[in-house]
Order: sequence, then structure tokens, then C-alpha cells
Amino acid sequence: MIKLERIQKPEYLSDAKILELTETFKATGAIVWNHPDIKDALLISSHSKCAYCECCVSEESKYMEVEHFEYKDKYQDSVVYWPNLLPACKRCNIAKGSHDVKIEPILNPYDADPRAHISFRLYKLKGISGVGKSTIDALDLNNSERLVLRRFEVAQQVENSISVASDRLSSYEESQTNVRKNKLFGIVGTILQECQPQAIYSATTATAVLTNEEFLQIVEKMRVNNIWPEHLEHYLQNALRLVLQPG
Repeated sequence: MIKLERIQKPEYLSDAKILELTETFKATGAIVWNHPDIKDALLISSHSKCAYCECCVSEESKYMEVEHFEYKDKYQDSVVYWPNLLPACKRCNIAKGSHDVKIEPILNPYDADPRAHISFRLYKLKGISGVGKSTIDALDLNNSERLVLRRFEVAQQVENSISVASDRLSSYEESQTNVRKNKLFGIVGTILQECQPQAIYSATTATAVLTNEEFLQIVEKMRVNNIWPEHLEHYLQNALRLVLQPG
């Protein structure tokens, strides 16, 4: 989970339309939030990922569900209230179910930075606050098959890529040609691009990369050799904002 920035509500959700849809839901229980303009805006705000687990939900919105942070059947006046809507995958939405966030608060990544509440250890998330723990439990964010295994796979991919980067740095140090420098830039850039907010599982990847001593040494050596370009620094700074502290 990463901190998200909510964009402006779609024009479709005018005050009059919100009132109309809310009254329709109260009267009939109709799925009034299932509108392309609402879904598209939510996907943009979350980089086409589930706001909770960061899996991809962008395939024509096939796997995306409009999630109501405050449970829709209990808090009916918020059924199309823009700050109450999040993009979620079906599994996170099902896991959360009818959880009452007013009785037992959990993280809304549009309102709070998960790094203040959640840490990372052995591919599992750990609550460092009551809200963090409740979030992990309510959303089943340590589901072994669905998420812990995926985090392990991500970390293994990171290890392999960093090993390649280390070899390319050694090659460059042996013979400082442009070809070898560009190959080094390519692999380091690829690693850091996977740590950007728009990448799936970016919190896991950024944490795995930027707590890896070998990768940090690569960055330091590139700086010493004056081959640390501005675009890689930009990626690095973005990634640092996603790193979860060790649990």
C-alpha cells in the first residue's frame, strides 16, 4: 500500500447527481456507483492499481470494484460521496466486507501515509500502530497465497536484477566505454522504474531495492564515478517515498 492523491471528482458527480443517485440507492439498492466516469477517475488516482494491495485492476476495469470506505449499507448518505470511494480488487473488497471503519479505523491511503502505520518483514506487513494492524487484518493483506508469495517473487526478481546491475558496474569499471555505461544505466533504470508509484506492488519493490546493501553500493559507486544521472536520481527520490520501514 502506498500514499495516494485523490483527484478532482468527475463532472458526472454533480451535487444534483449525487443527491439523485443517493436517493435511488436508498429506495432500490441499485448499484448507482458503477459508472465509467467514476471508475476511470478512480483508476487514474490509483495508477490503475487496487488502493489496498497494489495489484493491477486496469484491464478494461475488469477486476476493479468501486469500494466504499464507509460501508455502503450502513452509511447510505456516502454511497457516491467522492472521498468515500476507492478502487479495489475483488479480493480486497470481499475481505473488507462490512468492516465498520468508524468503529475500528483502518487506513485510507488517500488520507494517510501507510508508512506511518505499516512496516515490512519477511515478506509480511506488520502493524506499527493500531490502525496499521487493523488494516492488515481487515483486508487480509498477509494472505499467504495471494500476497505474501507475490512479495517473495518480487523480492527474488529484485535480487536477480541487482546482481545483473552489479556485474554491469564491474564491467564499466574495467573499461569505461559508453556502451557499458548505457547498459548499466539501463538495468539500474529498470530496477528503479519498478519502484515508482505507478508500478504494481511498488511499496514492496521499493522496500526490497532500497534496503538492499548491494544496490545502495552500486548507487554510491556510480556517484563516485560521476555517472549518476539526473533521471536516475529522480526515480530514486520517488522510490524513497514508498519504502516501508523494517518490522
